[in-house]
Amino acid sequence: MNKVVLVFPKTGLDTLPQLPLNLLSIASVLIKNYEVTIIDQRVDDNWAKKIIAESRNSICVGITSMTGEQIQHGLEISKMIPKYSTNIVWGGVHPTLLPKQTLENDSIDFIVRGEGEMVFPRLLKAIIDKKELNNINGIGFKNNNGIRINKKDDYLDLNNLPDLPYDLLNMNNYVAKRDIFKKCLTLETSRGCPHNCYFCANPTIHKRKWRCLNVENIVRKMNFLQNKFDLDGMIFQEDNFFVDTKRVIEFCDKVINNNINIGWKANCRINYLLNKDETFLVRLEKSGCKLLQFGIESGSDRILKLLNKGFTTDDVLKINKKLAKSEILCRYNFIVGFPTETIDEIQETLKFIEKLMRENPNLDSPFLNIYTPWPGTKLFNLAVENGFIPPNSLEKWSNFNWNSCNLPWINEKVSTFLEEISIKYRSSNKYFISLND
Repeated sequence: MNKVVLVFPKTGLDTLPQLPLNLLSIASVLIKNYEVTIIDQRVDDNWAKKIIAESRNSICVGITSMTGEQIQHGLEISKMIPKYSTNIVWGGVHPTLLPKQTLENDSIDFIVRGEGEMVFPRLLKAIIDKKELNNINGIGFKNNNGIRINKKDDYLDLNNLPDLPYDLLNMNNYVAKRDIFKKCLTLETSRGCPHNCYFCANPTIHKRKWRCLNVENIVRKMNFLQNKFDLDGMIFQEDNFFVDTKRVIEFCDKVINNNINIGWKANCRINYLLNKDETFLVRLEKSGCKLLQFGIESGSDRILKLLNKGFTTDDVLKINKKLAKSEILCRYNFIVGFPTETIDEIQETLKFIEKLMRENPNLDSPFLNIYTPWPGTKLFNLAVENGFIPPNSLEKWSNFNWNSCNLPWINEKVSTFLEEISIKYRSSNKYFISLND
């Protein structure tokens, strides 16, 4: 049987690795026709030997990559594979956003843009059959004329995907204590987001199209994972679980009526709770909702408007007080260092965090990230106008991450402060500090 190797490089955020859901999902559509091996560099000490051994006589080695440090490790892996012994295929967020620049790297033969479950099998078949590549949507490749980027494919229905082949992994590496759960795993129930936040690449990658698993599928998958791995928690690993309120209510009622006893965590937006009464939160609690995570981003209304968040600080305060009455733990994400953001506006955010925590005892330590000008976002151009020089190669994009500050509009003192506080906020919910301290 033809062999395919899928690799998940280190990301730099690997203290408690989560399931490589993207590779598992791609493997699910390949395993009937191919011998598939998944190698996760984050958890496998023998990853180098395995990659070299498994890549021999394979059709390709597929490497996933998001913008940042994962690029560096992905390139190291690509370069260690003997040239011309197999095909190197990159997929994931970064090749989707910057396909041409990614393919300009000599170590990469093909890219897959968008959802690999549809595109990857077609690419593999074309490679095996030595067929014409020009008409395969969603790929990029090199030929005698240079680099060619084909148009992206449409979006798939998640309900049509096979179940994930968990047996391809050592699941002991992923069933772990996380957040407030003793034994949990991640599950994807939707993709995309209908909103248009200007700092986020989602509108570029998913074109604001949100797709989801139906409730029957969610509950079936939860039951399977809970029974097989003895879980007490499920983390819905996706951008926005709450887009369809009817689906959320149906899900909660299904869980409650069938006495399914497992906790869960999901991402939410402030907007979705503005018109909900206390009965909605009670329903969430009864269904096992233990933790909600929100992207607040800023304590400045001007910055919220700049980001096109669609809510105000007053909306956040209103929902925060409502959540304080529930038993659900909440976590808020913030970002500082946006182009045109002033020192006073950064201070506003720090003071806003303190106010939210005073008014809600159910708040977990906030996530305070430093803005990075990600390609494919509407705010990217504003960053360039304010002095940001975009990396001109794939390698240089590997220097970016969420907690290091290399923004030209922020001086060295403030940069150092932001890097320190972004780490300390994660470690203590009692840590409040001012730029003046």
